[in-house]
This record gives sequence, structure tokens and C-alpha cells, in this order.
Amino acid sequence: MSTFHIETLGCQMNHSDSERIKTVLENLSYKKAKTQKSADLVIFNTCSVRQKAEDRIFGLMKNLKKIKNRKPDFLIGLTGCMVRKTSNRNSVEQDKLLKKISHLDFVFRIEELPFLPRILMELNPKITIGNQVNDELQNYFSIYPAYSSKFQAFVPIMTGCDKFCTYCVVPYSRGRERSRNLDDIINEINSLAEKGCIEITLLGQTVDSYGQSIFDKHSKKFAHIKGSPFAYLLKKINDIKKIKRLRFSSPHPQDMSDEVIELHKSLPILCPYIHLPVQSGDNQILKRMNRTYTREHYLELIHKLRKARPDIAISTDLIVGFPGETDEQFQNTYNLFHEVEFDHAYISQYSPRKETFSAKHFADDVPAAVKKQRWDAINKLLKQISFKKHQAFENKKVEVLAEKCQDGYLEGRSEHFKTVRFEGPKNLIGTFQKVHIDKALEWLMEGKLNNS
Repeated sequence: MSTFHIETLGCQMNHSDSERIKTVLENLSYKKAKTQKSADLVIFNTCSVRQKAEDRIFGLMKNLKKIKNRKPDFLIGLTGCMVRKTSNRNSVEQDKLLKKISHLDFVFRIEELPFLPRILMELNPKITIGNQVNDELQNYFSIYPAYSSKFQAFVPIMTGCDKFCTYCVVPYSRGRERSRNLDDIINEINSLAEKGCIEITLLGQTVDSYGQSIFDKHSKKFAHIKGSPFAYLLKKINDIKKIKRLRFSSPHPQDMSDEVIELHKSLPILCPYIHLPVQSGDNQILKRMNRTYTREHYLELIHKLRKARPDIAISTDLIVGFPGETDEQFQNTYNLFHEVEFDHAYISQYSPRKETFSAKHFADDVPAAVKKQRWDAINKLLKQISFKKHQAFENKKVEVLAEKCQDGYLEGRSEHFKTVRFEGPKNLIGTFQKVHIDKALEWLMEGKLNNS
């Protein structure tokens, strides 16, 4: 019996993709290995948003070279944002990664996941294709994933991106934006609900542009919907009674409509939390990033969101040290962060990515030491704000979905996406619990069970 191991790095979309990869492999009669070293097949699902992510992959791959030398039939594959051309070591035309990493056997673009059985068969003729997976599948959305959790699910509703931010590789790695059929999404969520799932997170590179890409409009499959197709989808999911919480990630400010904003007030299951990437608080830098909105427009969105749902928690993405960023421009970002008071933020120091516009046309001219100083300044501010936001919950009860047991404590998220740690038995995992918050920390809150 052949075994597999999937090493997943990157965003929630990557983790969702890995669940679909798992389904394909299990239909090929593979079984999950107990460890990476004991597997017959290892697939790396990669992220290349930052250079450090790619460097880590190369480091992990080196560790498998010795296993490859000992086990000639041991296969190593790679997918995700680093791949440009689906191919294997026997292909006439190969992805550059196959030439760069001698012990790598195959790579595939994630949207071409249905071709994975054929790729593996070319490397190992003993492999047989199961009933549910074959090359005739229209796209990887046709593969229902083997969800790793019974009570939570990340459901992709689109793939690719049409925004072409100058620093981003996604349009090149995942292709142009295409939205999944609405009925397929609803059917999958209905199926999840029947199996006990209570929290859904919708995924997309720019999730709020669902149904609005050039391809989507040409297909006319959303022509019957008046207004925002994304808002329509949210309302349809709200009608599924067994789903108790709904989140989505990540929207783009350009596509955040008033209709979607108002749903934060009217839809009971839509959580009071949004992750809304800003990237920079300076208009000139935003323009160089091709972010297609201004600082003023972003702040207006924040105002509307807080008017619709005053208690809404807001997180964001930021890049410091983008090419040409001056001290004054960074200060504009710092000031915006201070004004908005983000609950959380993913802060990155700019690193050029191959194939992107910024790597080709902008000099990476902000010194590494300056990038680090700017990162430290924003991170220090984030810590202060995060602690302040958590303090507001002290001596209050919050509803927490217990997700895991860590260091003897249960840990989960509140509806505001705050991490909460509390004592309790493991059998509470997968259930909602009332927790009295006793202590606020910078990155989480601690409390005690209080179901009275």
C-alpha cells in the first residue's frame, strides 16, 4: 500500500487546496503516512509571496535528497504558487523547478490538479485511477475535498486573480480569475452542514469580486443576479440553518460594495470580523502597487463597516519598504494604522518576486535595515492596539468555538476572530462554549468556562 505526505505552506487557500490533493491521492489508493520520512510520495504545496517562503521550500527539499537516494521509487512533487508549467521529469517541456532541483519528480499547477493521476501514472505505471478522479474533470473545484475538520471548512469560491498588483505573483501562478458555480458552492456547504460543519470560511484571492471577472461576465452564469453576486451568495448561505458562523477571506477594497457592507448588520451568521488588506497608507505607493483605490477610499470603507457593525474587528495586510517608499510615505502608512486601529495585521517587508512588474521595473532601493525599522515600528503599534482591543473584553463573556487542545488548554476563536484559551475537557472540541475573559494578552485572551 503506497503512502503520501503533504507539506503545506502559505495561506488558507493552500490548506484548502491540500485537502483536495488528499482526495485525489486517496482515490488512487494512497494512504496517509504517519511521517514524512515513511511516505512513498511527498508533495509540497508552496507559497511564493515572499522570498523567505521559497527559500524554506528549497531547504525542506534538500532534506529529502537522502531518502531519494535510499528509495529509488520515492516520489517528490511540488504545487502551489511556485509552479508555472505542469510537468514531470519525463516531460519534453519542463518547469524550471525540475531543472533547478535534480531530485524533484513532478510539478503541477493547482488548477490542473485533475491531471495529477496521469502525471503519477507516467512516473509509476502501477498506479490505477479510481472512480472519482480522472482527466475528464472540468477543474479542481469538481474534486470535493477530504476536509480535515468536521466542524470547520474553508470553501474556495473562485480561483486566480485579475488585479495584477505589481508585487504579486498570483495572476501568473494561479491564472486569471474564474468563479465557481453558485449551485456547486451551496451544494458543498449543504453537504458539510449535514455532516456537522458549523463554521464556513469562503476563500478567494479577491473573494468579494466573485462573479464579476471578465470570464464570469462572458459566461453569463451570474446574469440573473441583481446587484453583487457575492452578496447574493452570502445571503444564500445564511439560509442554511445548520451553519452558525460565516467568514470570508480576503476581499479587495475595490470590490467591497455597500451591499456587502450592510450584510454585516443584517445577516445573523456573518461574523463581526473582516480582513481587508490595505498594503500601504500612501496614495503614491498604492498607485505604484496598482492597488486601484486611495487612502481616502479605504478609510471611507472602514467608516461604513463600523457604522453597519460598530463592534466589527478589522485586520489587514501591509507591505513596508516598497520600492521608492520614503520616510514620509511610510509615516502615512503608520498614521493610517494608528487611525484605523487594526485588531491584527500581517506585516511584510517587501521582497521582489520574479515575473512581477515591480521586480522588473522598480529598483529594490529601500535598505534592509530601514525595512526592518519600519516593520518594528508598525509591529510595536500593533501590539499596543491588540492589547487594548483585548482589554475591552475583560470581565465579559464571549462565545468560543473550541478548535484544539494546546499545552493542556483548549483554544479557539470568538466571533470577532480573537484567540481565546481556557481550561476544559477535549470532548468540547468542535462545540461553542461561553467563556468569561479574565485576562487580556497581546495576541490572545484567557478565560474560564461559563455556560450559565
